[in-house]
Amino acid sequence: MLKFFRKNRQRLLSENKPSSPAGKLGKYLLYALGEIFLIVIGILIAVQINNWNETRKKELQRKIYEVGLISELENDTAHLKNLDSRNIIKKNSIKNYLDYYTSEKPDLDILHHKLDSVISTKIAFYTSAYTIDDLITTGNLSLFSKQKKACILKLKNTHDRYVFYETQTIQDVALYEQEIKKNFDLLYLKGLSDKEHQDTKDWKQDLNSNQYRILNNSLVESLKLFEFQSDMYEDILEVTSELLSLLSEDTKANKQYAQ
Repeated sequence: MLKFFRKNRQRLLSENKPSSPAGKLGKYLLYALGEIFLIVIGILIAVQINNWNETRKKELQRKIYEVGLISELENDTAHLKNLDSRNIIKKNSIKNYLDYYTSEKPDLDILHHKLDSVISTKIAFYTSAYTIDDLITTGNLSLFSKQKKACILKLKNTHDRYVFYETQTIQDVALYEQEIKKNFDLLYLKGLSDKEHQDTKDWKQDLNSNQYRILNNSLVESLKLFEFQSDMYEDILEVTSELLSLLSEDTKANKQYAQ
């Protein structure tokens, strides 16, 4: 395009050749101004093309991030729902035992059966949304809109806050479980010896035994942990769902536009 303007300008100048020196000077000044104009236009076009390319690259990078983040958040959602379902079973097993233990005259055989049915395995939640950390550390969070950026940071803060409290609570419960080990004969329980210390031998037959007290304390703390985790799962799921909704709407819009 610039070549076209330049050739056209040169043709017009050659068709209107000035006869005087002043006319020649005006001719060359006009030519110089035309050259400057063409150079400026060329630079502006080049800058515009470069800006367009950079914008297109950033948009492509953002879409790649969104696809990865959506997949990770969907994994988190499925994982959290699974953990919550298992937590319900754990809480019910503990409550079932504790309710029967605190009843007026519990039958020991039934109590032992309920105790054997207790599930108190501790599982911590770890997010799969590693893309969030990458966005923050690389500064690429700026690729997202203000609304999406705020939602991503909200989820990040929710994760960090709960991870701290969950870890601390699990450590507190572990202290009670250490007390259990101190009050039982692990050598016998692990099948490493046929002998069992007398003070641990018949504890199940005495509801006032020290072992029942420590075991029940541990189960109460485990129940508090599971209840806290259930609340935690609910909060994380809510923010995760909010972010997924924002990202999915944009992805669906892009697919419809492409079609």
